[in-house]
Amino acid sequence: MLFSSALLASALFTAALAAPATPPTSKKLGLKFEKRADELPTLTLPYGTWQAAEYDDDADFYTFKNVRYGASTAGENRWKKPQAPQNNDTLQDGSYGPICVQAPIEGLNLLGPGNDSPIGGALNQFLGGIPLPIFDGGSEDCLLLDLYVPGKAIRDPDASSLPVVLWIHGGAYVFGSKDALSAIGFYKGDGVVEQSGGNVIFVSGNYRLGAYGFLAGKTMEDQAVPNAGLWDQRAMLEWVQSYISLVGGDPENVNAWGESAGASSLLHHLVAQGGTLNPLFKRAVLQSPAYQIMWDRNGTVEDVFQNFASLAGCSGGDFECLRSVDAATLDTANEALIRAAPEGAFNIGPAADGDFIRQLAPLEFASGNYWKGLESLIVSHTADESELFVDGHVQTDAQFTEFIDSIFPNYAQAAGINAAIETFFTADAYDSVTDRMKAFVRDTSFTCPARFVTEAFPDSTWNIEYAVTPGWHATDLLPTFYSSYISFGGNEPVNLIPGFGNLAQGYQSYLTSHARSGDPNTYRSDDSLLGLFATVEWPKPTDVTAENLANVLRVEDLGFSIGEANQFPYSECDFIRQLCAAVTNVGGYAVPGTEQEQSLVTFTGDASANYTGLGA
Repeated sequence: MLFSSALLASALFTAALAAPATPPTSKKLGLKFEKRADELPTLTLPYGTWQAAEYDDDADFYTFKNVRYGASTAGENRWKKPQAPQNNDTLQDGSYGPICVQAPIEGLNLLGPGNDSPIGGALNQFLGGIPLPIFDGGSEDCLLLDLYVPGKAIRDPDASSLPVVLWIHGGAYVFGSKDALSAIGFYKGDGVVEQSGGNVIFVSGNYRLGAYGFLAGKTMEDQAVPNAGLWDQRAMLEWVQSYISLVGGDPENVNAWGESAGASSLLHHLVAQGGTLNPLFKRAVLQSPAYQIMWDRNGTVEDVFQNFASLAGCSGGDFECLRSVDAATLDTANEALIRAAPEGAFNIGPAADGDFIRQLAPLEFASGNYWKGLESLIVSHTADESELFVDGHVQTDAQFTEFIDSIFPNYAQAAGINAAIETFFTADAYDSVTDRMKAFVRDTSFTCPARFVTEAFPDSTWNIEYAVTPGWHATDLLPTFYSSYISFGGNEPVNLIPGFGNLAQGYQSYLTSHARSGDPNTYRSDDSLLGLFATVEWPKPTDVTAENLANVLRVEDLGFSIGEANQFPYSECDFIRQLCAAVTNVGGYAVPGTEQEQSLVTFTGDASANYTGLGA
């Protein structure tokens, strides 16, 4: 999930690039400089050679664009784990770099409270459904990544061992890319590298989206690879392990960062194969880990796959057909599938498959089946996560009931689980049905995942609440990727957002400090240089079972402070945890030996009756 408020205030721009200084030759195998002074360095991998695409003379870093980490996923490679890149003897300059096939989502709430009215709701649907070109199209040959490498590491990689930040982009698992928003500065690594003082390497990559990356269900489990997009992300991490030392990076000091779908991807890497699969990162930053829970592995999740197969002209899920159908037909089917989701909901995302994701992530955390080797992490949420995703079409309590019924399997309604949801999110507690919807969406899809991760790592987590106006989901991308100066084509750089820079640099310094040292306080910006936006000493929470977490870094219009966060109360997240247990137990999808207690409904059957996979 991703929203760019900067699109409303910033025109497209390009970064000013200067010619590189004359560097010496490196003895490190894989990286070399040409003898000519005007040549950029090249990175030689076992399957090809990439020349740096850009050099920033002011900040002294090189950018390698569109380095391949996997083969094309078209044809026979569809719905398989990413395959090794094919050999290519042609020098690559980074100019070839398609995004993964994707489609825009509809229904974003762009009118705020105006969506309560029928007219406002209709207009909001129109605005939210406008396809943006950067979120449309794409190619199945998209497993590519970018590297932002400080000059000192390029010039002497043998003497460098820099921390690595790997960015996983958001986009509701259906759109986005490593550089879809680079024209306005998002996802570019220049600001992060600059803020670190040239002491981190930044990497970002594409992964398969929509039906290409996140189909699941019984047929996929039997004949293909569910959650292929997560396997792509793991292939990126494996690439870093294998090759980042060639540019002076430390493969044992990898920091995985992600926002929204990117953050919830990292959350699922922490529970991969019941926590037995090393996620290949040492630390993490999870900004608004957001995803819609896919509830019914053999039912509704399988139905989504079968619907897609029919839309592609391969009724019944014939994979010989699906792997031979032409790209245009598959693209059309992908868009149609995404639009077929219940209004105000999603039908694609990480789903339990008995392997990479054995069962719902909250239950793996609750049962202790997650990777314990993470050194530390930062987990954040915004002050108003769900505003953009409640589109106003639900105007009555009856429509709220219809919405709940549309996203839960029939057996949940029959067991009384849906009724328990309506009782907990009782209509009397909210001023409007829109507020009721916002509370349900916030707890199930946004803030409680952040709470679950915090509870899993109580002694090694720092928490953020980003409340800078408007405090919407994804607005914290602005300070994360802030760069002090941006060129609009002239010779002189200009300050991108006057007055916002100090806050952004302080925020960014916490993140880069954590990447460098494992503690956001070690290298945070000097308080005296930020004036009103001085950074503060940031402690960890002392009691992760408290109703509201304390010691949270509050990032507000007037700067930084330490306080409580009330966006993920323990009582509400405990209800969501029990909700996950109830739907899983009644459906018979619990991994044997991990069944979690719940008090929502009476159930005396076998909670693992329908489970197949690892741990069975």
